[in-house]
Amino acid sequence: MMYDLRIALRNLRKRPVETFVPILIVGLAIALSVAIFVLAYGAEEGIVQASDPFGVLVIGSAGSGQDLVLSSILLQGNPIGNIPYGVYEDLEADDARVQLAVPLAFGDSIGGARIIGTNHNFFRLRTSRSAPSAFQIAEGRLFDDFARSEGTETTSVTEAVLGSIAASGTGLQIGDRFVGTHGVGPGIAENVHDNLEYVVVGVLKPSRTAYDAAIYTSIESVWYVHEESEEVDLPSFGQIDLVRDQASAPVSDQVTSVLVLPTGFIEQNQIAQEFYVDPTLQVAFPGEQLGNLINLLNQGQVILEGVGYLVLVIAALTLFLSMYSSVLVRRQSIAIMRSIGTSRLSISRIIVFETFIVSVAGAILGRILGYLFAFVAAEIYSNLSAIPVPIRFLPDLEVILWVLTISMGVLSGLIPALMAYRVNVVRQLFSS
Repeated sequence: MMYDLRIALRNLRKRPVETFVPILIVGLAIALSVAIFVLAYGAEEGIVQASDPFGVLVIGSAGSGQDLVLSSILLQGNPIGNIPYGVYEDLEADDARVQLAVPLAFGDSIGGARIIGTNHNFFRLRTSRSAPSAFQIAEGRLFDDFARSEGTETTSVTEAVLGSIAASGTGLQIGDRFVGTHGVGPGIAENVHDNLEYVVVGVLKPSRTAYDAAIYTSIESVWYVHEESEEVDLPSFGQIDLVRDQASAPVSDQVTSVLVLPTGFIEQNQIAQEFYVDPTLQVAFPGEQLGNLINLLNQGQVILEGVGYLVLVIAALTLFLSMYSSVLVRRQSIAIMRSIGTSRLSISRIIVFETFIVSVAGAILGRILGYLFAFVAAEIYSNLSAIPVPIRFLPDLEVILWVLTISMGVLSGLIPALMAYRVNVVRQLFSS
């Protein structure tokens, strides 16, 4: 048996091109399957992880619940509008059913990092009641309330805290000053709010949420900068028209959304039911909306998985054709081996070993390429969206892929091995 294995290895080394090409094709097929499964699993886990600290309910302007959750929890897309600040005040001060309420006001940015107006309640958010705060200071301190009297005659000054990704992405440090621009994205540099200057007073530890790419400041400073900019026709924090019934409300009376952590399940349903009957407001459940998003991702994953298995079949056919052609070319060599005493069974084993070695080598290469590609793609996506995509080793996937790989190697070699077994020694050595 070991002799047959050594002969198979020697035969493969003698045909480097014919050996490397099937290994590469098998490797690419395995890499595609690995990348699809690992990235899909990582994206789902990342979405769940990024939403963990943000309570049970999100209250915002009437519209799409999924857009509200995506913009408020994952910081994807523009907010759908603003709501009265009184919604937050009522929940925070007068509602015994609310354990924690957090106001959020979006609309400005610097270098792609969103500037978010909120209060210190935000830094009390946590993944569970027994867990520590999800947003902790790594350096410096939290911002103080906005004081309009600070600064020069034309420019006021307020304090800001940087998320970990925002700090590295903007290059800002504690003590640095900057001004914001209206909106999020390219092509907005002309809408600079030069009436308010931010001074960095703290940097947060990584939270593994989309908010790592944000900059935090007091909600009063967000109101101030937009009140002072009304003559520039900047109608709302989120670059989208306000709800029609609230269009005339002053900017200082508005927030983009409110995160709510009720005291219990019954209280959660009571609060949600109250907001369902208000035509200008809506309440959304992050778990429900993100679950729908994950279901859509899973539907796309099923198609990609089918493509991955199809590519594995193509790789198996390529390996079969490679070994089939190799046996046709080597019939005379096989006849010589038979003439010097090598058994038919040994010849067949050599061919099977060759296909097995090629498939295993391709599988190892495929795992290296697949996990490497998945890691790079996850890093690029995480940097662009600030949503973590953890890349993990998947034991269940490995079992399936190794079974497929070994089966592919053995089955692809059976017909070539049978051909080698049936080589006519006399015809090959003494053909005229």
